[in-house]
Amino acid sequence: MKKYLFVLLLVSSVLANSEIQKAFLVALFTSDGKGENLQHKINTNFSYINKGEIISKVAIIGNYTKNTKVIAKLSGIEGKLVDEYILYNNLNKKAFGIELTFKHENIPNKGYFEVFVDGKLFDTKVFVK
Repeated sequence: MKKYLFVLLLVSSVLANSEIQKAFLVALFTSDGKGENLQHKINTNFSYINKGEIISKVAIIGNYTKNTKVIAKLSGIEGKLVDEYILYNNLNKKAFGIELTFKHENIPNKGYFEVFVDGKLFDTKVFVK
């Protein structure tokens, strides 16, 4: 019985640690550096249609692992993961999330920016012009 409880607690703690709390769009940029911070916005100020390469930054808060599948779609076009940056708490120097950089090629029309983590939709509030 003790072994059963120990295994149950161990499995539940591992599953509890693998949760993603939030995933959201932080910023959008064109390849020539023009862009904007979109953390508290629902519409973009600039038009990103047919601007060539678009760079997006997505923040993942929670326990991100290499096995976590993150998909960032801009107007239905999936972005390619380019870079990862670990987010740290300045007080105790603990990692609390990660910032992912995606590259999107030539967006043909307006649409929403969507963030999927392991098949679950986390963010779709920003409309990209």
